[in-house]
Amino acid sequence: MDRLDPIEPTEKDAPLRYDIRLLGRILGDTVRAQEGEEVFDTVERIRQTSIRFHRDNDAPAKRELEAILDGLSVARTIQIVRAFSYFSHLA
Repeated sequence: MDRLDPIEPTEKDAPLRYDIRLLGRILGDTVRAQEGEEVFDTVERIRQTSIRFHRDNDAPAKRELEAILDGLSVARTIQIVRAFSYFSHLA
């Protein structure tokens, strides 16, 4: 019986990973141009902090993420959700 370990990326996944990174960079450039550097920076902080929290089960990252999200205005929350939604659709 096979173990249920996380699947390691393979060489055949490399083109997909490359495309996702490219789309992420293009979306980042678009967010920066349309919404401004501050929105882009907030998206990046949330993304990087979420990765630390998810990958490492990092309790300080969880608190940081909660603080970032709790501090957003409704208008800024809509901008951030829109950016993550676009990335999800692209990926």
